[in-house]
Amino acid sequence: MAASRPGHGHKPVYDYRADQLGKQAGTHAAILVEGRWYCPSMPEPLIKATIDPHADRIDRETWIKLIAARRGYRIMPKENADADGYQRMMSPAEASKAQCPIKPHTMGRGIHLPLIDPEPSPTGPLKVCRQRTITVGPEAGAKQWQALDYGSRRIRGIAAQTILLAFQLAHANRRKIKKWLDTLSLGGERPRRRTHHRRQTKEPKSWTPTGLLAPAAWITPSRHFSTTETGPTREIAHARDLSYALIRLCDASQRSWK
Repeated sequence: MAASRPGHGHKPVYDYRADQLGKQAGTHAAILVEGRWYCPSMPEPLIKATIDPHADRIDRETWIKLIAARRGYRIMPKENADADGYQRMMSPAEASKAQCPIKPHTMGRGIHLPLIDPEPSPTGPLKVCRQRTITVGPEAGAKQWQALDYGSRRIRGIAAQTILLAFQLAHANRRKIKKWLDTLSLGGERPRRRTHHRRQTKEPKSWTPTGLLAPAAWITPSRHFSTTETGPTREIAHARDLSYALIRLCDASQRSWK
């Protein structure tokens, strides 16, 4: 399998051989299990969840429940990967997906969150546990990493995916054709729905509010209005100057976008 990591322009999704299931790699004590990063204290039954069905030790319903239980132990991204494929990630406890005694501020969040049971270590907590975030490099688990949880795809294989895509395209075409036929008058009957036409809008630079604003020919950057001249009062003159300034700003913004 070719190496692929986030930030390289594509996200791989694939299957594994029987000898590639379970724990595949590790970095900063985080473990890669069937393409996704998890807490090193994830229970062994969850790590071997996909190995056991191949040995006929558990049924499919149990396997589905074990795969779903993995979510509480997943290492979560803190930010998107950079252009070189390096990505900051955080433990499930820091991501509010679990509770961990190593991080006391994560305790007491509710019984709905899994309680991580880390193994004691003479060297102290592991790096992924003691730090708020870790940096996963592009070389870590590059051959096994994938964008989706293993087993989350209901249909596997290029042939099956192609057939599914054909059904989706056929359904989209059928829906568009039916919507078009409903706008036609067939057999002397009135159409079931009206045809919608997009309204034509004026260019922003050709629009001016009515009322206090003068014709567009008056709008020049060098023109000023005196508060002593006859006609507009002081308040109207100030409002008009402000309106002209806003219109010039809109024109400048429009030109900058072209």
